[in-house]
Amino acid sequence: MRNPIKIVLLILTFISCKHHSETKAESHKEIAELRLENYQDSFQQTDSIPEQWNFMVFEKGGCLGGEQYISDQTFQREPKRLVFSEIEWKNFAKNDKTKLTEFLVGKLADTTKTKIHTCPFFGATNGEMAIYSLQHIHNKNWFDFAEFEEYKNKEYESATDQPQMWLQKILKNETKRKKLAELYRNKLKK
Repeated sequence: MRNPIKIVLLILTFISCKHHSETKAESHKEIAELRLENYQDSFQQTDSIPEQWNFMVFEKGGCLGGEQYISDQTFQREPKRLVFSEIEWKNFAKNDKTKLTEFLVGKLADTTKTKIHTCPFFGATNGEMAIYSLQHIHNKNWFDFAEFEEYKNKEYESATDQPQMWLQKILKNETKRKKLAELYRNKLKK
């Protein structure tokens, strides 16, 4: 053994670096958790439904990927949360159901494009996102109402003849839009 002191120092340096690296990793994890908590707190402290909505559909955005519709499987597991994070959706859905319904019904005529994409088709309008949200809040798809059942099993013809476009056409028609609003409001009475 040429220099046992160097070997001991090398081992101690290695142990020290490993400990420092683990401490640094734990520190980064703690910082990330703290940032997430602060984000959750700030989202929870926002008691304004419009502020929560605007953040989710106009600032954050995302892709629906078929998650906009309710199915029998939805009830067998945790409720779907559309494209929003679990935190955002749960906090939004915690709002008073009547207030949420009235807020969302008030958005039905809004054709402003959101930052949410309805894969594989087009960006969703604000009114469209309101319907998708109402579906999750009331566990009822728009085409499950007797008044709109003709669309339930209708075959897709093209990218412009499919459920997203059918819904947008319905929302542009004042009579049909008011009917959808009435149907979702009536779900509150049951």
